[in-house]
Amino acid sequence: MNTALLLWSVLLLAPVALAHAPTGCVTIKNRHMDKYLVSSSSYDSERRHVSLDKTGNQHWVIRQDGINYRITHGLLKEELYESDKSQNGNFVFLWTPRDRARGRGWRITQSEQGFFHIKNVKYGHCLYAKGMLSNWIGAYANCDSKKYEWKIVSTSCRN
Repeated sequence: MNTALLLWSVLLLAPVALAHAPTGCVTIKNRHMDKYLVSSSSYDSERRHVSLDKTGNQHWVIRQDGINYRITHGLLKEELYESDKSQNGNFVFLWTPRDRARGRGWRITQSEQGFFHIKNVKYGHCLYAKGMLSNWIGAYANCDSKKYEWKIVSTSCRN
């Protein structure tokens, strides 16, 4: 009985354990909004906003960093990070100085076939698409809806 239960558990959990996020050049598209993650306007001299756009004309580079990942804008070479600045969720920015950004590590785990949660290592918050009237991207503690799910697809690098 225990052997059958163990085998059933392994078979059930194996697809999740074997699902790795694509690395290299990718597009990142929110499941709920059906829009792509893109760079946006400057926030200040060191940070740039990220938002959503209907076109997938910007690519990202995902690199393995130990058991976690780093996400960099493909053209700008600026690193995605979660800030401690908060207003209805933490702000997510690109770090423009191109040195080591705080809050830059991400865990990328499969949520469902073909979709991923992108969770910040430092704060434990997931990348989140705000809603239908806003293209704003934030980070929240929950990871419980399609607003937190992202399709990550390999693409050619366009540098």
